[in-house]
Amino acid sequence: MAKKRIFEDLDSILNSFLRNQFDPFVIRSTKTETGKDDLGNWSKETFTSEDGMIQFTTIYRSSGNPQPSENNSDINKLQNLLQKAIEEQEFEMAVELRDRIKNLEANKEKINGLENDLKEAINKQDFEKAIEIRDEIKKLK
Repeated sequence: MAKKRIFEDLDSILNSFLRNQFDPFVIRSTKTETGKDDLGNWSKETFTSEDGMIQFTTIYRSSGNPQPSENNSDINKLQNLLQKAIEEQEFEMAVELRDRIKNLEANKEKINGLENDLKEAINKQDFEKAIEIRDEIKKLK
C-alpha cells in the first residue's frame, strides 16, 4: 500500500504553516515604526500572532534617496584602502593613496561636470567626443 504524500515540496509546507499561523484572523497586533538614518528613510512592521508565540518583522527602505556619486564612492574606497595601509604600516602605499584622495577631492567639481558632458555626448551618439571626455576624466582621477 503506497503512502499518501501530504505536501509536495518545502514551499507547500511553508505556505501551509504561514496560512495557519498568520491567517489575517489570527494576527493579534501590528506595530509600525518609521525613521531616517544615513542611508535614507525606513519603515519597520512587526506582526505578532494571536497567542504571541510567533512574531515576524519586515523592514523597508525607500528608494527615493540619491545614491552617492561615483566620485564619493571612489574617495570612500580609497579612504578604506588608506586606513588598511596605515594599519599594516605600508606607509609608501599610504602616501600614494593620500595623494590620490586629495587629487580626487580637488577635481571633484570638474569631474562631475565632465561626467555630465560624457552622458550628453553618449546620448547624442557623439562617441569621438565621449572618448576624449572619458580619457580626460581618467587623467583627473
